[in-house]
Amino acid sequence: MDERLLALRPDETDATPIYLQVARRLGAAIQGGQWRVGDALPSERTLVESLGISRVTARRALQVLAEEGAITRSRGAGTFIAPRPEPRAARLDNFSELARRRGMTPASELVAFERRQATAPEAEALALRTGEEIVRLTRLRKADGQTFWMDVTTLALAVLPDASAIGESLYAYLERIGQPVLRVTEKLRAIVASEELATRLNIAPGEPLLHILRTGYTHGDKPVELTDAYCLNDFYELKQ
Repeated sequence: MDERLLALRPDETDATPIYLQVARRLGAAIQGGQWRVGDALPSERTLVESLGISRVTARRALQVLAEEGAITRSRGAGTFIAPRPEPRAARLDNFSELARRRGMTPASELVAFERRQATAPEAEALALRTGEEIVRLTRLRKADGQTFWMDVTTLALAVLPDASAIGESLYAYLERIGQPVLRVTEKLRAIVASEELATRLNIAPGEPLLHILRTGYTHGDKPVELTDAYCLNDFYELKQ
């Protein structure tokens, strides 16, 4: 058996879905150069026989990598390693990265958690039925103890039944449950702080803020999170 395939075998003691384990390990092998651009990947059948997984699991693992742009699939031709895309600009929503880049320690504080029925706009944004239950959580994002950012995030109740499960990173949580954010759309605009925002962010009312309206999409291009982020102007940056 190809030794590269042995490293892809899932860990039965790991609670992570098997298809995600295989996708992550195969993705890491691709990044590590074990398969090169243009190389053909093992077929679904080979993965099934070598790893002891189902055909559906193999297909889902390859679909994850295809959605991430790591591989290309062509009916009748096979699966191949895709050319690596040019580096993209860092997303403004990645608070933790911005904090660490400044040598600061990031942290999150959950200040509100609401469970209710979705409004029509919320249902539309998250591809839910009107009236389906959602949760809305407000988090203060801090660096070295100082608040620089506030996120107000809406998700389906089925995605987040318990706010304590998130930890520091919402995106890490979504990845753990098999609904990783694979792409985002963002709309940015300048606003001034209302009294409520000023109180939360410990600034004076009327001070300028950056408002980021973000929608995160998971497998099948399904919207999984809707976030209003409010950032102090002296903290955000955009780097290549």
